[in-house]
Amino acid sequence: MRLRTTLSTLTLGAALTTVAALTAGAQTSGPATASTAVPQPVQYYPQYGVSAAIAVPAGRLGDDHAAGYGIGGLVEFGFPNQPYALRAEGMFQRFALKSGRTAGSDVNLVSVGPTIVYRMNQTPAETFLTGGIAIYHATDEGTRPGFNFGTGIGFPLTDFSAVAEIRLHVMLADGKPILALPLSVGVRF
Repeated sequence: MRLRTTLSTLTLGAALTTVAALTAGAQTSGPATASTAVPQPVQYYPQYGVSAAIAVPAGRLGDDHAAGYGIGGLVEFGFPNQPYALRAEGMFQRFALKSGRTAGSDVNLVSVGPTIVYRMNQTPAETFLTGGIAIYHATDEGTRPGFNFGTGIGFPLTDFSAVAEIRLHVMLADGKPILALPLSVGVRF
């Protein structure tokens, strides 16, 4: 019985010594190789942006309202060297009643929602496509769902990028949808 316990202890000691030796051998100094590299978690990069736009009404909104303005903000989450990114964005657009119109009022159009960005080219200028869904609120129309899509171009500068975009916003309302086409310029940092 005593011999069996001694053999078990020696076997356990040998196994622990082997594991310790393998662990010490894996902790070598110098540059990491493929066999000793520890995988690093993939980091996303957030970018923030603001924009100003000339907002062109279309469809039934364009019948009684003139071109207006828009302002927006975004937070974009992407991965380095990947063409896709996800944005959370909001936009405010205002359309004044055309001169000579007595019925109706100015329209404010607010949208908030996620958008997917697909970068087609990243050097030297970045060209991209966008598309997403949003919740829209328009004066005298209430709150409704909708979608948007468009394209843009970005120019990397020292610590930020200058961006120009054209988008079509479609608010699904009763009857005909409300359409707006903002032509925006902005910065991302």
